Amino acid sequence: MKNYVLIGDIHSQYLQLYSAFKFIDKNISNYFIIFLGDLFDSRNDYSNSVRVYELIRHLEDKQKCVVLQSNHQDKLIRYLKGNNVYLNNGLDKTIEDFNKSNISKFEILDWLLKLPYGICFKDYSELEYRCAHAYFSSKFFVPENYSEEHYINVVSKNTKSKCLYGIVENEKRIEWWNNDSPHSWIRVAGHYHRVHIDLEKTKSIVLDGSCGNDDGKLYIYDVNSKQFYFF
Repeated sequence: MKNYVLIGDIHSQYLQLYSAFKFIDKNISNYFIIFLGDLFDSRNDYSNSVRVYELIRHLEDKQKCVVLQSNHQDKLIRYLKGNNVYLNNGLDKTIEDFNKSNISKFEILDWLLKLPYGICFKDYSELEYRCAHAYFSSKFFVPENYSEEHYINVVSKNTKSKCLYGIVENEKRIEWWNNDSPHSWIRVAGHYHRVHIDLEKTKSIVLDGSCGNDDGKLYIYDVNSKQFYFF
């Protein structure tokens, strides 16, 4: 059975990602990494989107990971399609990184468009986890029984917005992870620039240590040992 590892927002911080990967590769056997999104767009001086991309594609080739769609990746998709987007919040650095590489924008766009919006899986104890970048909607169809992982690949416009950006009411972001959950499964997200782990009452994991900001950390969570680490 796979040992699932969750990795929060990376934001082009290859050095922290590489340190996390070496730790996982050395200490966790038969691992399968779930990247919760926001791979690119650094908010500090250091940015290496190309090396982040190459490492993750290497892991994909070995069937050792999956990457979830996210708001920053969605913005990059819109840029690569030729839409007008603001080159802010680190997107300008991401574009510069890729422009200096020999990776074509068509390759990047094709890869980004295939990323799932969510994933469901179960740990050794049959506890279920449902993951999306910002919010796993109760409207997503999840079968009662599934083997391996179940992926959410198609979403409506409304659920896509919640999945990528979270729930917003009256221009205020809803902190859903603070409410007790009636569900038996654990809801997992990144996105929110905070780390919150509560498997009992709110049944939620939020794993975003502001990596890509000055002094930000890259957080990972080993599902089966229920331990988290940061780099």
